[in-house]
Amino acid sequence: MQRETMPVDVLFVGGGPACLAGAIRLMDLIAAHNESGAEPKLGELTIALMDKGSEIGSHAISGAVLDPTALNELIPDWEAQEPTFVERHVEEETFLTLTSKFALPAPLMPPGMEDHGNPIISIAKFQKWLAAQAEARGVMLFAGFAGTQLLYENGQVTGVRTGDKGIDSNGEQKPTFEPGIDIQAKVTILGEGPRGTLSRQLINRYELDKDSQPMVYEIGVKEVIEMPPGTVKKGEVILTFGYPLDLNTFGGAFIYSLAGDRYAIGLLVGLDAKDPAMDAHYLLQKLKNHPTIRAKLGAGKVVKYGAKAVTVGGWPSIPKLYAPGAMLVGDSASFLNPGRIKGIHLSMKSGMLAAETAFEALKRGDSREEVLAAYKAAVDASWIRTEMEPMKNFHPAMEKGVIGGMASVGLSLLFGPGEQKPFHADHEHMHKNAAVRGQHPYPDRNDITYDGTYIVDKLTDVYHSGTKHEEKQPAHLHVVDKNICATQCAEEYGNPCTRFCPAQVYNMHFDDKTGRNELHIDFSNCVHCKTCDIRDPYQIITWVPPEGGQGPEYGIL
Repeated sequence: MQRETMPVDVLFVGGGPACLAGAIRLMDLIAAHNESGAEPKLGELTIALMDKGSEIGSHAISGAVLDPTALNELIPDWEAQEPTFVERHVEEETFLTLTSKFALPAPLMPPGMEDHGNPIISIAKFQKWLAAQAEARGVMLFAGFAGTQLLYENGQVTGVRTGDKGIDSNGEQKPTFEPGIDIQAKVTILGEGPRGTLSRQLINRYELDKDSQPMVYEIGVKEVIEMPPGTVKKGEVILTFGYPLDLNTFGGAFIYSLAGDRYAIGLLVGLDAKDPAMDAHYLLQKLKNHPTIRAKLGAGKVVKYGAKAVTVGGWPSIPKLYAPGAMLVGDSASFLNPGRIKGIHLSMKSGMLAAETAFEALKRGDSREEVLAAYKAAVDASWIRTEMEPMKNFHPAMEKGVIGGMASVGLSLLFGPGEQKPFHADHEHMHKNAAVRGQHPYPDRNDITYDGTYIVDKLTDVYHSGTKHEEKQPAHLHVVDKNICATQCAEEYGNPCTRFCPAQVYNMHFDDKTGRNELHIDFSNCVHCKTCDIRDPYQIITWVPPEGGQGPEYGIL
């Protein structure tokens, strides 16, 4: 097949804060270098950024109170530009421990979680704002292009092939067929978010994770709730611990006040949860039914929904960050502080440091592994390591259970983290049904009343996510052997994908021909959270990008 090729100097893959900050930083370095007249002369370089969403920000979801450290470095006068992404600033903070009926406020915010004065932002609007900053500097932005393959030459990454468009569900070309293009780059920087397809190709080919702990995750589910006029406080942040999670499951919740009489509420649940019946969307509805939460939000209606995996392994999960011709940034490389559940600033800084390394590579005309190794050295010398390394044993502590984990974390803050403790991939923690509930069936999810306005079911929330996929295309969720789903998984785990998927993609339906329940994949519901790829106990599900430009349309999240 003849494919169009597009040569660029540096290609950023992913429209999140890491790559956008990196692209801005790189353009600023190039401009300053050219203006100074320094050697070697670089002239006009082509810097490109591609994203699988229909536009930059369409796949962005985060409960985001921004630590502005990296943004202050990148664009010192950002506040003077009256940015549209700032919803409010934090004025009132509360940390609640929840039981099923009561809410116990803590006298102080836990260490590292204080955010007074920081901006509460829409991450989607933030990415759109950063994209405008990048484009104004001359970055070429390509939205709606999904990277499916890395390109190589003589053992070095030389760019990215984008996915074909116009393939039907049988793999045949439709009249609208468009072959993907090969974007050839001297340096490729991957920041696709958690569990990125190209990032995994890079990690696997060059064994970048052989000396690191596995990347581990939480699933975050989030709703925006529209309230009656005048009922939302200014700058209010509430963090919760406890109910509806048990003491063996790591996670917590947040409520942020937004502009326009809206709240964002979100729940994070560890994907290492032992119970195969874990259902984050259902647990979010239970949280909203808690007397204290309902008293605050119950008069509102859900207007937006989304879900996303969040990296929580921290410093020990960061793999080798470079390979010949390529670097990893942001969530693709686990740049998040699990003790603060904050990563936007860390992702941005990683992108900026990768950009500085790419700049030096361009000046030298050399992007071999030995040159790009400077990126890792820069990360180690930066405030990224200063912030993240003390929390390196946060995740292994939480594997002991939440109470014991919190005690261990407290001691590590007092006496230092000590030696690195190992931990395991999320899917290894799921217990079989017999170990969790004996012969009892999965608990039903009918102990709450779904009113379709405040308490909503999954399919209603999928509608609120704006998710759209062309159904006449190959499914982008690949299951190696569906027979396992109908037999072994049904017996051992009760088909947990039907629960843990926050978008009701996976369903078991009785088949008259086989006389048993068979797996049916409604991939058009998918919100691209990657939970199935991460949590499936048999690791037979692989998420790959659908046609570029498809998926959720978050916009305000």
